[in-house]
Amino acid sequence: MLSALFTLPAVAQEKVVLSGSEGPTAEPFSFSEDPSRKLVINGFGVGTYATNFNTSENSFADSALAISLSKLINDQLSVFAQLTTARERSSPFLGDEGTFASDVSTDIDNLQISWTPSPQRGLQVTFGKFDSALAIERDDAPLNFYATSSFTFEFSRPVKFTGAQLHEAFSPHFEGWAIVGNGWDNDTDNNKAKTGALYGLWNPSPRYHFGLGVIQGGEKDGQTGDQRTTAVATILMQPADAWVVGGESIAGSEPHSAVGGGTAKWYADMFFVHHRFGRHLAGTLRGDYLDDGGGSRTGTAQILRSVTVSPQYVFGGGFYGVYRTLDRTSLRLPEFTLRLDLRWDRSSEAVFRSSTEGVGRNDAYSATLQAVFLF
Repeated sequence: MLSALFTLPAVAQEKVVLSGSEGPTAEPFSFSEDPSRKLVINGFGVGTYATNFNTSENSFADSALAISLSKLINDQLSVFAQLTTARERSSPFLGDEGTFASDVSTDIDNLQISWTPSPQRGLQVTFGKFDSALAIERDDAPLNFYATSSFTFEFSRPVKFTGAQLHEAFSPHFEGWAIVGNGWDNDTDNNKAKTGALYGLWNPSPRYHFGLGVIQGGEKDGQTGDQRTTAVATILMQPADAWVVGGESIAGSEPHSAVGGGTAKWYADMFFVHHRFGRHLAGTLRGDYLDDGGGSRTGTAQILRSVTVSPQYVFGGGFYGVYRTLDRTSLRLPEFTLRLDLRWDRSSEAVFRSSTEGVGRNDAYSATLQAVFLF
């Protein structure tokens, strides 16, 4: 998101392309006579093979298909929309119905109208449904460094907002966001209150990014009290061309929401290291921690830990929406990625399913082979 924001009206989350990185020469599929006003059509598909070693369940799945449309209407106004069809993932937790679920849902994953008052300034106003800026991990498979989601992503903070967002690039080294929306991942508001968020990002160089923000609002159905407050800290660094280091730290609280009564509090940390071994090989190591002492996020008072090793094969250079590189790095977005997540999860409680129905385990072992392609 750096100095490029001063000149490029974005149709989605803005991205940085570091010096020396180049996008693909082939243009994305489009309809328009004027190249500067063309309709750009992109998308991605995800296929998986997953196995749960606790239960011996295993299945192939056509996991996701997404189509995105973006168009620059004029120098100040742009639109971006994404429709995603996804198959429900199997849950490792005891009590969840089904094994490898087959339910398929289609959702408007993003729908944004963005206004840039002046291309020479860093201000951008966005209305609609958009990804949370207070995050590193994303819900779109091509934009992540591994195949499976962390507990931090799934439970500790919102993934999407529906509402309005102001983004200001005050300088190449500092950006700020102000968001007002319907709540945590709510397409329509579930009460009469709105949720607000503030986030600042310090970019001491194009390779180092440090963020700090807060989210607050009433999240309970039909109730505006018991304000949920969440503090988020993010870090994303590329100390060398082939290395990326990132993470999220989160602390949250919500009155009268603990399983046993009282104020619920939770703390989460996710940290990963990604390395490219030449043109086609890569690997990611991720650690994950969630302390849900009040049980409000997962339904059980517990501490969750996870370690994931993800060897990968990457091919080509792709283009997805306005993305030519993985967010805030110089690593080109692969046209095809094959990832194998070898994952170990552990809980302080016996919450994971086992081979015996109704009997839980404290740990879970799984493998997920994921193929992601861009078009």
